[in-house]
Amino acid sequence: MPTEPAGAGTVVLVDPYSSGVALGRTLRRAGFDTHAVLTSPRPDPSYTRTFQAADHAGTTEAAIGFEEVLDRVRRMRPVAVFPGAECGVEFADALAARLTPEFANDPERSQARRDKAVMMRTLRAAGVPTIPTVAVDDWRGCVEAAAAGGLSTDTGALVVKPARSSLSDGLTLVPEGGDLEAAVRGLLGAVNLLGAVNETVLIQRRMYGTEYVVDTFTRNGRHAVTSVCRYNKVPVGPSFAVYESTDFRPEDAPENPGLIAYVRRVLDALGVRFGPCHTEVLLTADGPVLMESGARLAGAGLAGASELATGGSALSRYVHSLTGAAPDEGDYRLRRRVRGVYLIFRRAGTVGNTAALGRVRQLRSCRHFQLSLRDGDPVAPTTGLMSTMDRGWALLADRDIDRVEADHAEFRRIEQELRVVADEDGTP
Repeated sequence: MPTEPAGAGTVVLVDPYSSGVALGRTLRRAGFDTHAVLTSPRPDPSYTRTFQAADHAGTTEAAIGFEEVLDRVRRMRPVAVFPGAECGVEFADALAARLTPEFANDPERSQARRDKAVMMRTLRAAGVPTIPTVAVDDWRGCVEAAAAGGLSTDTGALVVKPARSSLSDGLTLVPEGGDLEAAVRGLLGAVNLLGAVNETVLIQRRMYGTEYVVDTFTRNGRHAVTSVCRYNKVPVGPSFAVYESTDFRPEDAPENPGLIAYVRRVLDALGVRFGPCHTEVLLTADGPVLMESGARLAGAGLAGASELATGGSALSRYVHSLTGAAPDEGDYRLRRRVRGVYLIFRRAGTVGNTAALGRVRQLRSCRHFQLSLRDGDPVAPTTGLMSTMDRGWALLADRDIDRVEADHAEFRRIEQELRVVADEDGTP
């Protein structure tokens, strides 16, 4: 285990999974060593599979205890401590506050940046508009607890989700007249995608509007916007919010001023002082309301797509912050229209004719196509973002939005050539 910084110095990454893999790679290319701190429990293998311990100068298990980790990491004289994934936010916050306070968020509000129940309470206390929310830790009495907070399936649909999961894991729609107790009971005590047991569940009023994500990078408490994306989600069976596409919006889009002003209020309330945030907002008829905010890099390849769309991202701003290079502190400017488009499966079975998808790569605006399916593979109906990214997706980019729109439509036409054949027993 190194005790002296090498090259440009050592950056400690807590749980460098998912987008944290790209963060580590970017830092090492810039001359930094990276050291991985791994918390427990471990996330699902689908989330951690790209992590390679050999990529880092060393690894430390957080299970040895915070003070022991702090002592070991301090001897490396790190230049920064960053979270690599959602599950590492709180541990990284605690280390950064002690070791690199100039690159740290407010440690007193760390839980509010990780736990969605605390997040919503913190925003309400700060006067920031939020979705009506009730948090419960027991399915017994959850219907009464929700009713006391003005929420009932007698008057409309509700949304139930874990307080500490990620990537739409466990997101459940309870329709008007539906069984709220069953939905809560199904989530409490279950192990989520991040490997933790769901101890608290949020019950929220279902809100209607257009969903956006505002990605930011903060230095010294100033929140610069690195991109704004609009999500298009569609229902697939019981999953009511499956990703169909993600569209990078121009900086002068008419909805931006209200969205950005709202997100800056959110970040101030959550004590964000340094680093990236990935903030999902629903723009309703009454204005924006927070869905959730992650105090870490965006996943699902959005950082790379941001580079293509705007020429920069939170990754480049991380490096600028550490190297003393001229900081890019302004808000983004869109260079290209960029859109991610995702394969969607609406029934279970065995997939065939995947060769047809090769034509996606020939689309004029296609910059990348990721396909993880072969003929004969079983598929189930698409649910959360992880299942979407696991099957296949394309990144379209062009200065001409009409070209992107046309290729998006062609992607869907090609997708229709896939065959999904149910097995004789009706299961995939």
